[in-house]
Amino acid sequence: MIPVIRSVNERDFPEIERLLGNWMLTDALLKNFLSNDNAISNVVDRSISVLEIEGSIEGVSLWSRLTNGEITVAGYSVTEKAKRAALDVKFLKQEILEWAKLKITKVSLTAPETEAHQFMNTLRSCGFVCEGVSWSTISDQPNSIRLCKKLVYETIHDSNVLKFLEETFISWGYETRVDTDTLFYRSKADYQLPFLFTAWHTIARQGTQIIVSPPARPLDPYELETLFFPLIVTGHQDKPLLVTIDKKRAVGMIELPQPERRNDNLFIGENVRSQKLGRNLVYTFPTGFQKIRKGLPVLFYVNRVGAVGEARIESWSFEDPKKLCKALYDDEKYDLDHIMEHAEVSGPKAGKVLVLGYEYYRAFNNPVMLGEMKRLDMEFNPQRQRSISYDFFQSVSETGNQQIIDHDTQAGSRERGELDVDRI
Repeated sequence: MIPVIRSVNERDFPEIERLLGNWMLTDALLKNFLSNDNAISNVVDRSISVLEIEGSIEGVSLWSRLTNGEITVAGYSVTEKAKRAALDVKFLKQEILEWAKLKITKVSLTAPETEAHQFMNTLRSCGFVCEGVSWSTISDQPNSIRLCKKLVYETIHDSNVLKFLEETFISWGYETRVDTDTLFYRSKADYQLPFLFTAWHTIARQGTQIIVSPPARPLDPYELETLFFPLIVTGHQDKPLLVTIDKKRAVGMIELPQPERRNDNLFIGENVRSQKLGRNLVYTFPTGFQKIRKGLPVLFYVNRVGAVGEARIESWSFEDPKKLCKALYDDEKYDLDHIMEHAEVSGPKAGKVLVLGYEYYRAFNNPVMLGEMKRLDMEFNPQRQRSISYDFFQSVSETGNQQIIDHDTQAGSRERGELDVDRI
């Protein structure tokens, strides 16, 4: 049975209370949230999502959107079963994607120290940072840990990373100074706890790499993109990937735009969210790419539909079709004959297909049809291209993520011959 993230229903509450355990005993915000107390004046709307595995609730996320545009996570918990299957990270990344759709810039969570340690690694792996610790005035109650995540809606070039980090560190209360290609930073003395002294740390450009010290290690673009998702860091050879899929295959492989089902209301009882956590894998031709890296954007194009969604690359490998199909024997949407059609005929990658694992997949609100894509780039050809420019990727993304277009407008475009005319 495929794991599912879905909206809460009434019968889930006993399991939710079990998952949250002692947290509910000491946290008034969490109690009010579960009682649906609407007396909190600065709350715009709320959401409760659960992670269901084989019919059992194995995770829960409760959050409110405030009037200042921030998100407050009232409660979060996942079971050991979910962690063993690496579904804790998938669950949280889907929540982050929901916040990004709302253009949220800051998410915060305050939890008892006794509870926070259970999910601290999960949150940190998805870009949350510890903002502080508040000690309890009651001897038998634990300290509180405050974690925050910053969401940045920018695309920055590798050459501007130091400037971006300097501005970010200043907003975090760091003291900074710059010397040529080196950024020095440390906590301001005013914010340091007693008996602690923070030495200068550095982030320096050394050739094509950015090195963080101490200890000395490279700073990978993916690390920054995870920390500040949906931030994109572009490199000298980076180009977003284009994956073209047949329409009949796409239905089983990825989520397609569904304007008629879209529901932007997040109030409890009105949110109809239901999302399967299947294998995020696609295969394509193994040539035509300049460079692939973790975190690289990827655009999904479906023949006779248009561009339908975007994601970030999580993994990639060149595989033999027969071995790939054998490894995916339990998944009907992976067919050997169709995989073989994408194998390279000659050269160093002969007999191989490129297999892409992806994360943060977001189906567009509307498909961006071929006619519109050619208006953005007259040279665009979904049957021949394997990569696209960042400018084109962003233009398509902005178009696809616009509010739902009127069906009469679509019909008018169809009459004018402006819709997708490519072949399966």
